[in-house]
Amino acid sequence: MVGVVAEPAEELRPSGCAHFAPRDADSSRPGLFHHLGLITDERTPKPTFDTYRALIDRHG
Repeated sequence: MVGVVAEPAEELRPSGCAHFAPRDADSSRPGLFHHLGLITDERTPKPTFDTYRALIDRHG
């Protein structure tokens, strides 16, 4: 997804890209949709948090 947005960014001039689930809905539950966030429901950063931060640093 990052490549799709970042590669043509200079030409297309997008105003932004957002991750709409920064926090897990319920980290204690086993279902997939409870774990989509960048941080747990207790606000502990997950490995994807650092990846997301690095992508922002790289692509602005």
